[in-house]
Amino acid sequence: MKSITEPLVSAVLKALQDAGIVPAGMQPTPCQQQQAAHTAIETATGTTYSVCATLPATYDAAGYGATSLTYSAVGKCQDFPGWGLERPTGEFRPISGDVEKYDGAPGYGGGDWIMGDVVGDAGQAILKTASESTTRAHITIKGTRPDTAVFYLDVIVSSWKLSAAKENTPYLRTAMVQVCRAPVIVAAS
Repeated sequence: MKSITEPLVSAVLKALQDAGIVPAGMQPTPCQQQQAAHTAIETATGTTYSVCATLPATYDAAGYGATSLTYSAVGKCQDFPGWGLERPTGEFRPISGDVEKYDGAPGYGGGDWIMGDVVGDAGQAILKTASESTTRAHITIKGTRPDTAVFYLDVIVSSWKLSAAKENTPYLRTAMVQVCRAPVIVAAS
């Protein structure tokens, strides 16, 4: 893993503690450390995506990174959906008294993954097969950012659509992916 300088970690930890995100006396999570390692914006240009039809034995960095899993690159990616923790806020509106609000169940996002249609692409073949599963088979997505940080997503693929044909326009594929559990982020090496 990439080492983060002690002053930066201390400053980020203090900011996270001051904001109430990390309780006093606790260390930041690997996800928080990964965010701390990025001191400037980074574009998605150069990010690569691959998929694996086999699920990990454990849903952590060691499980997703196991040598028993084989990832196939997905070529010609154009757009990848947003992902991350999201919780709906529910409300109870009593006849008398204040409105009460509460957190709903966590979700992790998803949406349209758009790519150029390449029939012989092994990664796209896995996405197509997953979309046709009648049992809503889960697959793993591995994203590798330009700085070598990696994220793993457990997803289902709910559609596999070909774009409309237009003059002078390439065929595109859209895979609707939904993230099913908390993403796993591995800091840059």
